[in-house]
Amino acid sequence: MSGLMDSYPGEVRASARTHGKRDTAETCRERASADLLKSVSMLTANERLILERSAAMWSLRAELLDRAEETASRRADALAEGLRS
Repeated sequence: MSGLMDSYPGEVRASARTHGKRDTAETCRERASADLLKSVSMLTANERLILERSAAMWSLRAELLDRAEETASRRADALAEGLRS
């Protein structure tokens, strides 16, 4: 049974499938800005509308991520305060 503990040689590494960028509010804002810039150069109204809607959705996602991060931070602070008491 003791051989099972040492059966994994090497170090633990992150999966090769992990993405370099984390989905953050800042990343969403960058995508929204990029879509708005692209929409200006579109030839048809439909192309512009698609990119403008995409930009609006990325902006909304950024706001939601900001709120989620703020809520998580408040909960962590409240938990830390509760542990100190």
